Amino acid sequence: MPDVPNLLLRAAREVAGLTQGQLAEQANAEVERAIGRPGAMDADYIGKLERGVHSWPNQHYRAALRSVLRADTDADLGFRGARSRHGAATGSWPANGRDDVERKAFLRVLAGSVAGLAFSDPLGDFAANAAVSGPRRVGLADVEQVRHMARLFASQDHLVGSGLSAQTVLTQLSVSAGLCDGQFAKDAVRQQFFAAVAEMADTAAGMCLDAGTLAQAERCFRFAVGCATEAGDWAMRAKALSGLANLAVRQERADDALSFAEMALVRSDRLTPLVRSVMHTRRARALGLAGGHRQADCLTAVAQAEDDFARTGGNEPEWIVYFGGAHLERDLGRALSHLALGGGDFTPARQRLQAAVARFGEPPSRGKALALASLAHLTMARSDPAEAAALGHQAVAAASGVRSDRVLEALRQLRTASTSHRNLPVVRELGQRVDLVLKAGRV
Repeated sequence: MPDVPNLLLRAAREVAGLTQGQLAEQANAEVERAIGRPGAMDADYIGKLERGVHSWPNQHYRAALRSVLRADTDADLGFRGARSRHGAATGSWPANGRDDVERKAFLRVLAGSVAGLAFSDPLGDFAANAAVSGPRRVGLADVEQVRHMARLFASQDHLVGSGLSAQTVLTQLSVSAGLCDGQFAKDAVRQQFFAAVAEMADTAAGMCLDAGTLAQAERCFRFAVGCATEAGDWAMRAKALSGLANLAVRQERADDALSFAEMALVRSDRLTPLVRSVMHTRRARALGLAGGHRQADCLTAVAQAEDDFARTGGNEPEWIVYFGGAHLERDLGRALSHLALGGGDFTPARQRLQAAVARFGEPPSRGKALALASLAHLTMARSDPAEAAALGHQAVAAASGVRSDRVLEALRQLRTASTSHRNLPVVRELGQRVDLVLKAGRV
């Protein structure tokens, strides 16, 4: 009988934000606390558990894994004895004869990744209501409502940032996640609902990233990957994985950024040209962050992003239509800036960012503020500090109506780069103005 992947264990590990090796290390420590000697698990062993090669670890290993992953039962992690291995968790459940216990356990793992993120506890309220009245029936109207809310939040985020809205979208996501365990008349409705929740989760993750709440962003991105995978939505899965790549770039984790970006491009034949273009921009940023030894690969990714963008037609997901030429130039400029700041060619990055600023036009938006701040930082570090100061003032002006920690971070980088030119009055004046903005941004 072929091995059946244990997606419950994998989902629980990903929700915990652990690699296979990290899970093994922490579980071994739990074994040592229990019996006085460490376990012998490693990344390869955890991989075999997730692939279904082994489905029933010994009792000490099971207890340790439950403790690390905060699972109540062995079944919550997909572990089954020899008599019931035929029913182990799979990637999806058939319309008829599905294993309801496994399905609900899987959904608890997914919903648990966002429970408690918001100030309120709508998941707890939902669970209490469900205990009385049974699971709610979910239909196409719910699908459309979740999609509508996700795109409403996204449109606001693209314009003015997420500083004031991140907690609101988390509350909405928690409510939507609670409905994943509802009753669906057809599998097609269930699939569409999971796709809509994946879009909401990805939107929430992006807004948390923009608001600077990075732990919440990671949990929401991982939840989006899980829901998109359950829905069979390859484009949204790629987008959420690319969000994890962006998060890793923000945290300067180049290897993780590249891993997530390349995972997003798995089965790129199932992605539309514009989605592929965006995925290549994320890969370019990860390669740029990796340093000069990956310069050729970074430039190749830049070219691939441009080629796919030029092929964009009318069959693109609605959630990605915001991505235009200005965004492409900005993202590629920021990718090339990593190389330029490391001593590489300055001109291509500057030209891309200048083009982005021109294309964003008026009125000021988060996109334009981020492009201006990135251009000012690059110019301050590699070229004319007086020109950089002028660009910096423009960036501060553009950021005046924006609440975005990403823009603030770009201004922080500009401020750091300006310290080597603090003897110039124009640079000192900019520094004082940026300091005021950064102080206000922390309030």
